[in-house]
Amino acid sequence: MSAFIAGGRSVELLRTGTGEPLLYLHGLADVHANWAPAEPTELVRALAAQRDVIAPALPGYQGSDALDAGADVEDHAFHLVDVLDALELDAVDVMGCSFGGWIGAELALRQPARVRRLVLVDPLGLHVRGEPGALFFGAAAPRGVGGFGEVRSVLFADPDSPIALSALPDDPDHDHMLRWFTGLTGAAQVGWTAPQLCNPKLGARLGRIAAPTLLLWGEQDQIAPLAHGERWRDGLSDARLEKVAGAGHCAHLEQPADVARLALEFLSS
Repeated sequence: MSAFIAGGRSVELLRTGTGEPLLYLHGLADVHANWAPAEPTELVRALAAQRDVIAPALPGYQGSDALDAGADVEDHAFHLVDVLDALELDAVDVMGCSFGGWIGAELALRQPARVRRLVLVDPLGLHVRGEPGALFFGAAAPRGVGGFGEVRSVLFADPDSPIALSALPDDPDHDHMLRWFTGLTGAAQVGWTAPQLCNPKLGARLGRIAAPTLLLWGEQDQIAPLAHGERWRDGLSDARLEKVAGAGHCAHLEQPADVARLALEFLSS
């Protein structure tokens, strides 16, 4: 990993692979599976076989400076503009997962010339009436013995799988807990509202996103149920929705081979 300055803030960066640039935006749980230790996930390694994967730690994660108090989702999107400017990248394909998918979509909405194609894996960001999903922040705080068991149960189809336990263990140490809560700060800045983890204005603006988009959705996603994926698909001007079997909200961690294959096929088409 390396650090650079974007918009006056320090950003930790994992960059690996060769080929056309792919800006990869991690999700809420990836900070542990992806950045601690600072090695790429199985998904990122698969993507790097064909792509120059540029994976910044989002604000507040793994040493990247947090945004100022009061920052909203637009500030996160323009932070990515600063990242692209600092790396001298004019236009890139973007792949985002969970919270990262939401921010990637907001970037494409505001800066269409910078985003060629979008791959969104279980993105947050939409409010779908009658399909609120699980209350993530209610489960996000570990409670005594059992550690992260409750939050694993809403993020993963199999909360006791090796990848789930690696990301969010039953016996987290102090550093693990600190990384988790520090990383949640950025998500809480824009998502601690009713309804949670959404931009109420985004749904009406989806049609303005010009980038062709592939939506990949865990069939057992409790945070953003499949109805959210259908709402994304129907609202975007050029989108396809593919379901990922055996996965919850963290399809990119639970089924990395399937996600990588579908993403790379789309990006090379």
